Amino acid sequence: MEPLNADYIIVGAGSAGCVLANRLSANPQCRVLLIEAGGRGEDFLVRMPVGYGKTAGEFGHSWHYHSAPEPSIQGRRMLLPRGRGLGGSSNINGLLYVRGQQADYDQWGQLGAKGWGWADVAPYFRAMESYAGGADELRGGDGPLAVEEVAHRDPTNDAILRAFQDLGVPRTADYNGADQYGAFYYQATIRNGARCSAADACLRPARGRPNLQVLTNATCQRIHFDGARATGVEIKVGDQVRNVSATREVILSAGAYHSPKLLMQSGIGPADHLSEMGITVRHNSPDVGQNLQDHYILTMSWRLNPDAFSYNRELGGARLVWNVLKYAATRRGPMTIPAAQTGAFIKSNPALDLPDIQFHCLPVSGDMEQAASDSDAKPSLSPHPGLTFGPNVLRPQSRGRVRLSSAAADATPDIIHNYLQTEEDQRLSLYAMRFARGLIATPSLAPLVAAATWPGEALQSDDELLDYARAYGNTGYHPVGTCRMGSDEGAVLDPQLRVRGVSGLRVVDASVMPTLVSGNTNAASIMIGAKGADLILMDAKSND
Repeated sequence: MEPLNADYIIVGAGSAGCVLANRLSANPQCRVLLIEAGGRGEDFLVRMPVGYGKTAGEFGHSWHYHSAPEPSIQGRRMLLPRGRGLGGSSNINGLLYVRGQQADYDQWGQLGAKGWGWADVAPYFRAMESYAGGADELRGGDGPLAVEEVAHRDPTNDAILRAFQDLGVPRTADYNGADQYGAFYYQATIRNGARCSAADACLRPARGRPNLQVLTNATCQRIHFDGARATGVEIKVGDQVRNVSATREVILSAGAYHSPKLLMQSGIGPADHLSEMGITVRHNSPDVGQNLQDHYILTMSWRLNPDAFSYNRELGGARLVWNVLKYAATRRGPMTIPAAQTGAFIKSNPALDLPDIQFHCLPVSGDMEQAASDSDAKPSLSPHPGLTFGPNVLRPQSRGRVRLSSAAADATPDIIHNYLQTEEDQRLSLYAMRFARGLIATPSLAPLVAAATWPGEALQSDDELLDYARAYGNTGYHPVGTCRMGSDEGAVLDPQLRVRGVSGLRVVDASVMPTLVSGNTNAASIMIGAKGADLILMDAKSND
């Protein structure tokens, strides 16, 4: 069989990869091949926003990774779903659209990622989005990605927003605008009641281009080199192993777990670890797989009074069937809600310039005991109406790593996050949990609440609450940082996202972030894809 070839090979059709494929193939002179391990990602559960509750745990839509036993959270193994299929994790995420703080990106620049300050990245955020609230100097109105405020409202969420105000947190008109601080209904990547994934926004409009080839159900196994130059990749399609040649560049967009794995499998990474795995060292890059960061969600729930609104009724039994049928017919109703309807960015100290804690709020509750004891289990709905808060520290100090578990191409990576490892992360987590309890005690929410369930009121001391956090917290599904960019010699990538020590190879995905952004990561990943494409095209122009 003849080898495939292209000018640019993109490995991974996730949030960044779909953007790259669109923007590179917009030049008819560029032959682009997009390789995706999963399928087309177009089924009904992907389209329906609430479908994330099922797709995130299914191998057909997710890689279904697990962490190694996490020593800092009682040895628990965390389920780590990552998107599999065209659209990647934008197919299975909670749909929340959060840019982060302008200071996040200025910090990247200060850390050596020159050209990635807020002034540099803001035009890409604006260009990529079509915000239902209208365009202005910060928000875009005609980009490919649909962004709108949560449409389905209810009395309990309205009460949650009033509760934040009771505690001095104001309503904010747009947390993606000039000031993140405040409480709000979340913005979500939804168009006409359906999920707007990166594939919907960027890839499918480009599929008719003759210079763009999309190969699904094809797993990249390693990168090929001629000396120090990347020349292509080895892929497996079914039982066949094929070679794909790149005349210009190989671009990894496989995410914070898989991109460092592919680098290490190809001989780029910590020399001692690669030697231990029996892999020939091509370039010693000790920071490959290091610097792993993620948000850690501190799940807390309460039982509501029988007459209070809750989705526990709407998402189970006959009501679930009715709501799915209603959604199929109208694209409206409870099946359009993202992973949180309301939330807030708050400050643990009023003197702070910027928020340091995020809240995710949704009137639903589940059996946390089941989920904590079994990493593959999803919380089953509680039989009574409930309310769940999911606060998290915005900029955690704890750091983990990704390493190889074996040299085998199909081996899952060895992942440790070290959640709650630092005293500062613990301190802020305690503040967040106590603030959540304060919300429940406000005049706006107290009349709706029957009892605390997770954790119960019996847990009061710092030690008791931290033990609860370690036992019942969960990943925020926001892994970043494992192929960080920078100007120092230890950085895996330079600020143009080129892999140091070799040529013809880049990484363009969430793994390039030096530090975690202050919020959900899908918006930033899409921005990275857009800016990364421009960096690639500028390099090509200068070299022609």
